[in-house]
Amino acid sequence: MTVEIIIKEVRENKGISLKELEEDTGIDRRRLAKIENGEVPVDKILFIEMLVIAQNLGTKITDLYRTGEIVVVGKDRF
Repeated sequence: MTVEIIIKEVRENKGISLKELEEDTGIDRRRLAKIENGEVPVDKILFIEMLVIAQNLGTKITDLYRTGEIVVVGKDRF
């Protein structure tokens, strides 16, 4: 399964600027931008960061993720 962070999409749909999100969450704008742009691996984003972001965007934490499928090639070899 693949996991994609969609904070930017949710934030922009709600008309909230990155600066506003920084002010509301207390998370540095550079960190937020890196998370939004996929520069921070999903497993390196703190749960509390995602929780605070979700709360300030007025959404559930699970709404900040998009999941997809992974196709395993040669799975019979394992």
